[in-house]
Amino acid sequence: MDKILKVIKKRQITAIILTVALIVGIPSIIIGATRLGQNAGFVVLMAFGIVATVAGFYGSPVAWVAVGNAKSECTLVTAVETEHLYTVRELSARLNKNERNTSALLNDCIMKGYLVGYLREGDRLILNENTSLHPTEHNMDCPYCGAVVTFTGTSAKCPYCGSALQRRKD
Repeated sequence: MDKILKVIKKRQITAIILTVALIVGIPSIIIGATRLGQNAGFVVLMAFGIVATVAGFYGSPVAWVAVGNAKSECTLVTAVETEHLYTVRELSARLNKNERNTSALLNDCIMKGYLVGYLREGDRLILNENTSLHPTEHNMDCPYCGAVVTFTGTSAKCPYCGSALQRRKD
């Protein structure tokens, strides 16, 4: 849940910055253009205004849509984790969306890592009860000092004498 909340916060900040850039950009263009002959700094102000206006004009709607999409994903994650809704039909009713869109949104949330520990089994979520795989540990006697060295992989360095060790292929 923390991951989606961080995404929402970042997207909101971006959307606010782009909206403010649009609002600040227009007067910057006007002030810079009306006083071009007075100071070279007004050329910079006008250029800043143009860039800010264009970025805000095109970027802020896209950013606000991204905020809305993230909030929709957050609602789905909340429905799964807090309200314990595990089928596409239940989630569709909760989100007031059709089942096809809810299924796609559910896949996105799993793929983005917002729903950790769940697997899709048809139109139902199930708890992932698999255990994590750990690398295989090997024990080997160091041929130089006789110490027992435990390591993963195919090679290691003896922690006592510093000799390079290679695991024998079985």
